[in-house]
Formats: sequence, C-alpha cells, structure tokens
Amino acid sequence: MEITETPLFAGLSAGAKWELQSTCTLRECGADDVILAPGERGEFLYAIASGAVAVRPASGQRELAIVLGPGEVFGEMSLLSGAPVSAAVIAERNSSIYMIPARTFDRLFADEPAFRRGIADLLAERLRLRTSAKALGPTCAFLVRPSSASALPSALVRGVDHYAHVFEISGRAAALGGADAMAREIDSWRASARVGEVCVAACAASRIAELRTYTRPGDAVLVIDDGTSIAHSSLCSGWGMVDLAVVRIGAAARHSGRSDEKWSYRVDDTEINTAESTTAWDGRATPVLDSIARWIARRTIGIALGAGAARGFAHIGVLAVLDEAGIPVDCLSGTSIGGIVALLYAMSGSAEGAYDLARRTIGSNALIRDVSIVPRVALLRGRKVRRNAERISAGKHLSDLTRPALAVAADLITGRRVVLDRGLVASALVATAAIPGVLPPVKAGDDWLVDGALVTRVPANLLNRWRCGIKLAVNVDTEVNVEDPMVRARLRRALSGPFSLASIIGRSWELLGISQGEAETQAADIVINPLMPSQSSYDFDAIDSLVAAGRAAAEQALPDILDAVKALVRPRPR
Repeated sequence: MEITETPLFAGLSAGAKWELQSTCTLRECGADDVILAPGERGEFLYAIASGAVAVRPASGQRELAIVLGPGEVFGEMSLLSGAPVSAAVIAERNSSIYMIPARTFDRLFADEPAFRRGIADLLAERLRLRTSAKALGPTCAFLVRPSSASALPSALVRGVDHYAHVFEISGRAAALGGADAMAREIDSWRASARVGEVCVAACAASRIAELRTYTRPGDAVLVIDDGTSIAHSSLCSGWGMVDLAVVRIGAAARHSGRSDEKWSYRVDDTEINTAESTTAWDGRATPVLDSIARWIARRTIGIALGAGAARGFAHIGVLAVLDEAGIPVDCLSGTSIGGIVALLYAMSGSAEGAYDLARRTIGSNALIRDVSIVPRVALLRGRKVRRNAERISAGKHLSDLTRPALAVAADLITGRRVVLDRGLVASALVATAAIPGVLPPVKAGDDWLVDGALVTRVPANLLNRWRCGIKLAVNVDTEVNVEDPMVRARLRRALSGPFSLASIIGRSWELLGISQGEAETQAADIVINPLMPSQSSYDFDAIDSLVAAGRAAAEQALPDILDAVKALVRPRPR
C-alpha cells in the first residue's frame, strides 16, 4: 500500500502529499520485531503498508492487545502529548511500516484540516475501544471445508449476512493464488472494514495452516467435520487467541462424543436442506445453523449460573422464563449448584427437562443424604449423589450435550480453577458441587476436585469462550435479611443445635461468597438477583419455592433482556 493510499492521508492537498512522500521512510520488520517499547520518546507517526502489528499494554498481557493492519496508523498519542510511549508495538509477522517524522506530522496537523479531522476521528475510535468491552473490531471467519461437497458453507454465509455485513473472499482468487491471494484480500478488507463487519473465507483443510499467520485475536475458525476428511484434531491447535469451534455433519454428526472431545455443533441434513431451499433466513427453522451464524457474528447469548447450594434451584426458574420468551440460550457456564443446573439444562435441552432431572437427583434431602457413620473426608459418603448422576446421564459425555455447558471445580491440592469441558457428564455433576467437608472430593488424574465455588462464584467470564454478544448472570448468593427476627431465629437454631456442623459450614460458605459473587457478575451485561425465601441454603426439599423465586426475578428483568436480545439479533439493514 502506498503512503498516500492510507485513509488518514487520502484527503491531503497535493503539496502535503508530496511532502509526506518525500519525508517518510519505509521500514521492513520481521515477525516479533519490537517497533516501539514503553518509555521511548515518540519521534514518528507510523503507517502500516503491509503485514500487521500488535499494540500491547506495558503489562504485556496478550489478551489486551489491539492488532492493526495495512492502512492503519499508530504513534499519534505520543506525538500529540509529548509523553513517552505507553505501550509496546510488536510486528505480528513480516511487515512494512512507513515512518513519518514528527516535524512532518506537526506541519500536517497545523495546515491540513482533513488531517486534523482524521486524527480527531482516530482518537475518538481509540477511546471507544478502550472504554467499551463490546467494541470489537471487524472479524475474519475461516470455514475449513470438508473433502466432500456440502452446502453448509454457503448456508452459513447467508446466516452471518442476515446479522452483519459480510465480505466473502473470492473462491476463484483463492483457487488461483492460494493462501497468499486470500491473505491479500483479507488485509485489503481489514484496512477499510467497520466494527461488526465480517469477512468469511472458505478454504480447504490442506491450506488452513498457511493462513494461521494472517489471523488476529478475535477471529473465528470453524472446522467442518464430515467424518471422511482429515481429522479435525490436527487443525484445532496453534491458533492462539483465535476462537475455534467444530461443526459435525453427515456421519460425524451421528456419532456419540468421546471422553477427550470438547463440545461441538452437530447439524443434520434436514437443517442444511431447509436453509438451502429457503430464500429468506429463518433462524427458528434452522436453530443450530442460526446459533453457528450468530457465533461467527458475535451474537450468541450466554448465561452464567452461580453457586448457592439449594438456592441454585432458582436458576431453573430463570431458564424457564427465558425458554417461554423464546430467548435462545446458546451456551452456559456454572459453578457448584449452578454447574449442575447448567449441565442438566444442556443435557435435556430445556428448563422443563432440567427441572425433571433435578427432581430425580437432588430434589429432596433424602436423595442426597447418606451420612457417614465415621466421617473421614466428608460428612456424607456421596454414594447417592454419584449413583443418581450416573443414572440420569446414562454414560453421556459433555460433547454429547445439546449445547456447550462449562462447569467449574477446584483442585484441592493446588487451589487452581479447573474448567470441566470434556469427559463424563456424571463426573462433572459430582465434582462441581463436591462441598469440602460435606461431600468427598472427586479423583481426576492427578487432581482432587471439589466444589467450584471455592474459586469462582459466578463464572461469567467463561462465556467469553463462546463469542457472546449478551452475557447474563444469575447470582443466588445474596445476603438474607438478618434484621428479620424470623430469619435470625432460624440461623440461631441452626448454628446452636446438637448437629450443627453442616449448618456452620454452609453459613460460612454463604458469607464467603457474597462479595466475590457480586464482583464476578461485573463481567455480565445483565445480572438477575433472585430474592431468596428464608429457607436454609441446604434445604433441598424447598425446590419448588426456590424455582418460583428465580422465575419472579427473571420476569422482572425480562423487559430489559428482551430489549437487549432484539437489538443483538435484529437483521442488518439492507
């Protein structure tokens, strides 16, 4: 790209363009070259001719990096303020960078109104990106085609285009020029694309490895597995911060999941044929394809369900209201009882199904309690919980669920958070809610897994794995009204009785989780806080009143949720 083709300089006068060309120099950078380091004095304005650079904060955290490509500029803040550079700028791959001296920048800023307006717009965009967690740049999505012919890629392009403006990479150009031709088209698109737009490139599995160096954080890769092409596992590594998912079609969609697999989309031939035969996109007729299209376009809806022992039955009431309102729940995360409800919902496919499974497994004290006569590691032996979990899950793996559901456990040895995203559903159900001292830990490899509430109370941040446009959170760990004489009397009786160990443990966990849960819900867009009845957090006989509490809270929040969902999934203007 020539320097005068850079959008910032396109409106300059002829004399200013001549000065720009005569004073700038072109620097060639290799991958990982440091172009600017924090603390340096800003001496140039930089414009990217080819390649890409990452602008990283002084902390060096890659997840906070902003990646810039051809036609974009950097270094203006230091030139304007006179302050040292505050971020590191590092070449992502081989790149060519124009360097415009500070004296030229000053003259252009003083004499060229179009340049001043461009700088003002650039600063406004920088501020918007820094202050809005939702301000995501244009997205490039790679659809890795199977060896067999399939209408799925074209159907998904139509689905994405229903929600966001799509630029489709030319199949002819890709076939003639290979990865380099595709990369040039992508770089050219990034230079002029707007936030929210999507570039879709369908490519063969044999060529996808060549394109890895051209991806940026936040891009998407969807591997289409038809059961006959190269194993998708060989394609699902080395992508860094790029979001990756697998969709199974044909024979692959009909196979049961394995213990070592993460969850993947499964689309049957009927949905693909329906999408192919209709002219207008109808997400209700093709719900799985619609969810994938929204995943690519960052319009999925996720919900995080928090810890809270029996109070977590309120999560079922919240999910029931969402189901009745027709709000698609694309993904779930949960910890402790929230993890159990998330898994039950994803296993059955509905709140009604989750309620039925919960009634049969943990819906009463009698279904849970098997007191150990001589407690060694826990008050309860945990056999009832394990047996019930195995009975309802029937040997299913997390990869068999109707939608992705992540549960959280804690490793009792190291204290680290363990995200349960593969393996048996039964093991995840037991591990996420294995309250230390109450239920025995779950052995998993070298880990001893216990209740995830030890490390996470409301895992809203885990929803980032699924490109959510809206993140809901349900926090049932709010404080009860201890000024109420009836509540105080109940707590006093529970804590001073002859067998009060379980009550003391439970009350301690409540107090531990209140502030932590409130802090973690800050990662969500809408938070639902059910008003809990006065029953004990460990009264599993109170399932119906707790479900009702969740339903009441969700109905109160429903207008705001519906407004947010309508704005998220509305068709793009034509």
